[in-house]
Amino acid sequence: RKGSGKSHLAKLLILGLVEHGAPCLVLDVNGEYTGLGLNRDGTPNRYHAKIKVLKPGKNFKVTLAYAGKAALNNILLHVLSTPENSVREFFRVWNALERLGKITLKDLRFRLEAENLHEQVREALLSRLGYLERSGFFTDREEETVKVEEVFSEVEDGGAIILDLSWCTPLERRMVVEFLLGKLVDLLKVWRLKAVFLFAEEAHLYLRETYWEDVITRMRHLGIFATFITNQPDSIRDEIYRQADNIFLFNFINEHDLNAIARVARVDHETVKIMAQSLQPGHCMMLGHAVREIPLLVKVRELEVKAMGETRTFFAAEEKLSREWMVLEKEL
Repeated sequence: RKGSGKSHLAKLLILGLVEHGAPCLVLDVNGEYTGLGLNRDGTPNRYHAKIKVLKPGKNFKVTLAYAGKAALNNILLHVLSTPENSVREFFRVWNALERLGKITLKDLRFRLEAENLHEQVREALLSRLGYLERSGFFTDREEETVKVEEVFSEVEDGGAIILDLSWCTPLERRMVVEFLLGKLVDLLKVWRLKAVFLFAEEAHLYLRETYWEDVITRMRHLGIFATFITNQPDSIRDEIYRQADNIFLFNFINEHDLNAIARVARVDHETVKIMAQSLQPGHCMMLGHAVREIPLLVKVRELEVKAMGETRTFFAAEEKLSREWMVLEKEL
């Protein structure tokens, strides 16, 4: 439920992990976590040097060669819905350019326009290539490339990389996450990274269906430990809940949402529903291993960092404006 405090708790968990020397990655849909390195007044806080904010297309760009064939294959198939026969033609051209050491947007466009391809295939591939170009995330300029392993080396002893997706279109979000998760898996496999604590806000907006179980099971064995933050509990499948170590539940009044969690909680179904409906803002119910499967109600402490994701309400703004006018009238 909006305004209940879930993002607030997520920020506390992230900063706690940072203090204990853990590297974190935050997939930030609304730009809510970009102020973790700042005090409430906007001045740098003690976490400032350990918080790195990346904005795709701005200070986070990659070359096609660095992204690699596997990432591009997933982007073409799962994000841009490219027909399989067109994807095969794309990588036939890619392989020819790779042998020449020319995997660039410019060279791909030139080669696709010159190749003897079926016109529909050519149009499909050029339109997808155009999307990659317009996104701004892919670049041909080597000096603009940000390498994931180098960014994570800056936070390997404790820090958080905030991937600010608030400026991205839905397709761009999915494309960047597709690339990044694939790159993390590659780096973890060869021990270039030890582990990553992943915080995914409203993951159903950008994480493809087949990735859910991957993140929880296979990726956990590689060293990706995921926390999902959502206003829509039913957007997460039951099998994911069943594998979760802990659930932090804030106030929910929607019966459908409550049923989604209650049916997979390891405690009495009705207890969960009754307690969740009575929770006040800033309070949550903990379920899982952390509390030995005994429901525990807790108050989430205040956060001494700049709040970037406070839920806006019309009448709160009106009330604030009214107070400001009253102060002004007294001064006059």
